[in-house]
Amino acid sequence: MTLALGLAVVVMMRAMMDLLAGRRYRVASYGVAAAYAGWLLRQYGAEVDHTTALDPEGIGAFLGEGASFDATPALTGAPDALLITDAPVNHEKRDAIAKLARDGQVLWITPWGHESAWSERPWSDLTMHAAGGWMSALGEPGREPLGPPGAQGQFVAGLYAAIAAVGLVPGRADDRGIIDVSIAEAVVATMIYDPVAFQYHGTIRQKAGNRFAPTQPTLATLACKDGHIGLHCALHGQWVALCSLIGHPELVHDTRFASPLDRAANVAELDEYLLPWLAERTRWEAYHELQRHRIPCSPLPDMAEVLASPQLEARGAWHDVSTPGGRQLRVPGPPARVLASPEPGSREPSRGPWQPGKLRVVDLSMGWAGPMVGYILAALGADVIKVESHTHFDWWRGSRPPGDDPSLALIERSHVFNTTNRGKRGVCLNLATPRGKELALQLMDHADVVVENYGAGVMEKLGLGYDVISARNPLAQMVRLPGFGSTGPEGMYLSFGNTIEGMSGLSSVLGYEDGPPSMMSNALGDPVAGLNGTLAALAAVRAHERDGRGRLVECSQLEAFLPLVGESLIEYQATGVVPPRRGNRREGSSVAGAFGCAGEEWVAIEAGDAGLARLLGGPPAADPAAVVGAWAALETRDEVLAACFEAGIAASPVNNEAEVLGLDPLAETGFWQGQERAVVGFHQYPGLPVLWDGRRAEPERPAPTLGEHTDEILAALGLSLTELELLAADGVIGTVPPG
Repeated sequence: MTLALGLAVVVMMRAMMDLLAGRRYRVASYGVAAAYAGWLLRQYGAEVDHTTALDPEGIGAFLGEGASFDATPALTGAPDALLITDAPVNHEKRDAIAKLARDGQVLWITPWGHESAWSERPWSDLTMHAAGGWMSALGEPGREPLGPPGAQGQFVAGLYAAIAAVGLVPGRADDRGIIDVSIAEAVVATMIYDPVAFQYHGTIRQKAGNRFAPTQPTLATLACKDGHIGLHCALHGQWVALCSLIGHPELVHDTRFASPLDRAANVAELDEYLLPWLAERTRWEAYHELQRHRIPCSPLPDMAEVLASPQLEARGAWHDVSTPGGRQLRVPGPPARVLASPEPGSREPSRGPWQPGKLRVVDLSMGWAGPMVGYILAALGADVIKVESHTHFDWWRGSRPPGDDPSLALIERSHVFNTTNRGKRGVCLNLATPRGKELALQLMDHADVVVENYGAGVMEKLGLGYDVISARNPLAQMVRLPGFGSTGPEGMYLSFGNTIEGMSGLSSVLGYEDGPPSMMSNALGDPVAGLNGTLAALAAVRAHERDGRGRLVECSQLEAFLPLVGESLIEYQATGVVPPRRGNRREGSSVAGAFGCAGEEWVAIEAGDAGLARLLGGPPAADPAAVVGAWAALETRDEVLAACFEAGIAASPVNNEAEVLGLDPLAETGFWQGQERAVVGFHQYPGLPVLWDGRRAEPERPAPTLGEHTDEILAALGLSLTELELLAADGVIGTVPPG
C-alpha cells in the first residue's frame, strides 16, 4: 500500500483498527481513569464489556460509548477477561476484589495504592495534582499555585492501566492476582523529572509566571494583537530562526542573549524585541508565520476553535456520539491509526546484537515522547537499542557550549535524558552518511518494533521511511509520533509537549481567572504522547502475534491528547459558552483551591457543603473560600491537613520535587528505583506506576552514555576492529561531539 494516502483512505483505516481483536476486558468504572482505559482498549479493537457510573449526558457519553450506565457498577469477572476498575478503596471492595483475584486478574486503579497506609485517604483531582508535584511550579510568583482544571491525573492513570492490560507482564506465572495502578504514582511519573533534577542539582524549581521555567525564557506565553500565543522555541536553531524572523538577527551574537541562561537573566530586554513583533500580528497570523519558519508555537485556541480546527477536520479526528437525552456531541476519535499493513512476509533468522527471547526495539527518537516508549518497553523486558549520532545527538542531553571543557561531559549530566532512556543500549550512527544509514537499516532488519518521533517527512528524507524498512523487514511494527499527524494543512508543523497542550485547548482553560492562558509545569503533551505510543506499539505486537503482519502505526500527539480535554469540549457543546479559566475552582465543589498556611506553605483543599460544615463547625459562610483561606493562614500546614482529614475532606500539601521524593505511599511501594550511572553517580529514578502482585518492572541498565555500546553492537553485526576504526575516521560513528 502506498504511503501517499488520501483523506478518505486515512479515515477508512481509522475505522478498521483491530489490533486488539479477540482480546476481552470487563470494565467497571466509577470515575474517569477506568473508563478511559476501557475506551482506549475499545479503540484498538478489543471486546470491552463496560459498566460506568459516569454521567451519560456528559463525559460518560464519550468514555462510556457502548457501555451500560449504573451508579454502582458491579464488580464481576468474566471468563478469559481482565477486570479493570477504579472502584473506591474500602472494606467491601477489598473483599470483592480479593475474591475475584483468586480465580482471575483484576486491574485496580486506586488513588494511593490499594495496600498503602493512605489507601482510603480522601482525594480529588485537584488534591492529587498537588500531591504529585504538578502544581508547585505553576503560576505567578507570590500567588497561589495552579493546577489543571480537569481529571488529567486520572486520564494519565488510565493510560498506564491500558498499557498494563495489554503489555508484556514481567515475571507472571499465571493469570490471577491484582495489578495495582496508583493515580498518585502516575502523576509523579509524568512530572518532567524534577525530583531527579533536585538530586542532581540541589535546587527547587520556582514558579515563573508566563515562562515554562525560570531557565526557559523562550518557552513563554506572550501577548499579541488579539490575545496570547504560546512560543516554544527550545533549541538553538529555532532561536536563530526566531531572531531572523523578528528582524533582529544580531541578537544571536548579543552577549545578553548568548545562551538560555543569559536570555533568562535578561528576559525583560528580550521581551522588548519579541512583544512589538507579536503586537502587530493576531494569534493565528503569528502562529502560521512562526511555524513556516520551523519555530514551534501555538495560538492557544479555545474549545470552540479546537472543534473548528482545519487540521483536525482534515484528518477526520472527530467522532460523533448521541447521549440518552438526544444531544449530539463531537468527541475525540481513536488515538492512533494504522496507515499500512503489508501481507505477512518473512525475514532471515535473527542475528546481530539482539538478546535472545526478548522483544527487539530500535529507538530512533529524541526528547521525551518517543524515548518514553522505548523506556517503558525496556522496563517491561524488551531489548531496546537507541540510535543517535555524535554530531546530532538526542537534544534532551543538552548541548556543549562553545569552548567548554570536554572532561566535564555536560551531555551526560542531563537528568531528563538519564531518566527516560534507562534500560537501553546506545549506538551512534550518522544517518546523514550512506554507511550510517545502511547500518541503521541492518539493525532494523531484525527489529520487532521501530519507534520514531521526527517531524513529518523527516524519516523519508533520510531514506528510512516505512516503505524502505518494510521491504527489508515486513514483520516490523513501526510506530511514529508526529506532533500534528503526517497529513493535513498543518501536518508539517513542529511541536513540543507545550505546543500540544496549547493546540488541544488545555492552555485556554488553565490559569488565574484574571490572567492569561497558562502552560503546565511538565509539558504534559510529551508524556501523554509517549504513553499513547507505548500502547500503540504493544497493540501492534499483539496483532502481529495473531496475524503475522507488520504495520505502520501513527499516533498524532495532538489527537492522542484530545481526550484529556474531553470534559471542556463537552462543556462547551452543552452550554454554548466557551469554558473560562477558573483558577483552582471546580464546578460542583463549594471550595476548591490552594490556600496559604503559616510558614509560607500551601495546601490544596476541595470540599462540598457537608465537609465544610464538619470542618468549620457549622454551615458554610456566604464566601466559604474566604473563610477557609483566613483559617488556613493561621495554622501550620500539618494542622490544616489534620483538620481536613478529620472532617473527611480531600486535602494535600502542594508538594515540590523534594517533598515528592519523600511522599509516603511512594516510599511504601518502592516507586523510586536507585541506579548508578557513569559521570553522575547513584540517584533515585521514578518507576512505572504499576504493581503486578506487588512487583514493579524495572529497567536493567542505566541510560547509555553517548555511543556507549557502538562497538559492541556493530561488532555483533559482523564489523571488524579495522572497519570500526575507518567508520570513526569517516565520522560515521563516534562518542565525542565535534568542537
